[in-house]
Amino acid sequence: MEIIAERDIDYKEFGCDEGMIRGKLLFIKGYVLEFMEYVCKEGRPKYRFHVMDKDGKMIFRYDNAPHHEVSTFPHHKHLPGSVKGSKEKGIIEVLKEVEMLVLKI
Repeated sequence: MEIIAERDIDYKEFGCDEGMIRGKLLFIKGYVLEFMEYVCKEGRPKYRFHVMDKDGKMIFRYDNAPHHEVSTFPHHKHLPGSVKGSKEKGIIEVLKEVEMLVLKI
């Protein structure tokens, strides 16, 4: 079953070994994932995966902005009303989490 209704993805290359991918995926039932990953030869210095419901309310967001003191600093997960530590996340892991949410697995 296809769960992505629309997609808008953009990639920018800043050099031969660095770039950024960002985009927005609209899922069935109105869920939205906005994401950004800055990738370079040394790894992923920045990432953000923000999931919202059809009304624009945040369901969760993973990022590595250094603005919360958690045991997994700087990696963390925002939930409505709280922030908790999280391992570093990638787009595939987040898509699996959204799939479970959309399909209520």
